[in-house]
Amino acid sequence: MILANQQERPQRQDDQPQDIGPDSEQEHHSNFVELLGQVSTLAWNLVIPIVGGVLLGYYLDNRRGDGLTWTLSLLVLGVIVAFSNLYNLYIEHGQGKVQEENKKKEQEESDVQEE
Repeated sequence: MILANQQERPQRQDDQPQDIGPDSEQEHHSNFVELLGQVSTLAWNLVIPIVGGVLLGYYLDNRRGDGLTWTLSLLVLGVIVAFSNLYNLYIEHGQGKVQEENKKKEQEESDVQEE
C-alpha cells in the first residue's frame, strides 16, 4: 500500500539524480578547499592564543616559582583573545556576505536596465 502511494507520486526535480559534470566536480572541489581554509583559519585563531598563553604562563611560573599564577592568568587572557579573534572573523564574514548581496543586486539592476 505504501509502495503504491510512492509510485503514484510524481517525482520532483529535486528527487532526480543530477548529472555531475567536470565543471560541477571542480566547483565542489573549490568549495571544499575554501571550507578547509576557513576551518583551519578558525582553528588557528582559537588554538594559538589559548595554547600559547598556557605555555608562556607555564614557562614564567617555572622560572619564577609562583605556582600557577601566570599559567591561569595567561590562559584567561588567551581565551579572551581567542574569542575576540572569533568575533572579528564573524564580523568580516558578515561584511563579505553583505558585499556579495550588494554586488548581486547591482548586477541584477544593470541586467534589467540593459533589457
